[in-house]
Amino acid sequence: MPPAQAAALRAALEQHPAAAEGVEYPGWYFRRWHFLPEGYFSARSVALYERVIRPVYWAGSERRVAELLAGWLRRTGARRVLEVAPGPGMLLAALRARLPDVEFRGIELSPFFVAAAARRLGEGVVAHGDGRDLRRVGRGFDAVIAAHYVGHLPRHEQQAALAALAEAARPGGSVVMVEHRWHRLRLPGELRPAARRAAGFSTVQFYRRFAGEGAGA
Repeated sequence: MPPAQAAALRAALEQHPAAAEGVEYPGWYFRRWHFLPEGYFSARSVALYERVIRPVYWAGSERRVAELLAGWLRRTGARRVLEVAPGPGMLLAALRARLPDVEFRGIELSPFFVAAAARRLGEGVVAHGDGRDLRRVGRGFDAVIAAHYVGHLPRHEQQAALAALAEAARPGGSVVMVEHRWHRLRLPGELRPAARRAAGFSTVQFYRRFAGEGAGA
């Protein structure tokens, strides 16, 4: 993305009504994600993402992913669930429709996506913030979900993002990641593989946060 365009879009992000004070945007975030004209930084791009990019990108697998996630949350008795980088909140909405008694939260870096999620889910469900620093939403979640998120970060940022996912889950809780099959991630030591399911071109990977000594609080 040209520097002049990035500077203009940064100003638009900071002035957006859904923007929270103190949220910073890393330089690598300013790119034309999925060939969108302004990346994730305009109402036009968010609308194109919802109508065109997301259906193609998920390749018809979103319903199966939602069913797999809902089944896992039921079996594990999850009551508080966080999705990191939920975009416009479509997966959260699908999960909430299946599990109306579960408290769902989200955290998203683009205020344009936060506003779209608020229209779908209500105000305050998705907070504005960086998925690598989850202090804005807290910790102790029964399950933390990241769908098509970590694998698309720069490699030098992936470990911090994975560590944040693990820290947000309570000891004994779950971290669930949806990634394309070709993404290979190095998981923090406190996450133990629990299950793995295919969903189109993606894989749904279920982990439990180790509750023993050294797992953290």
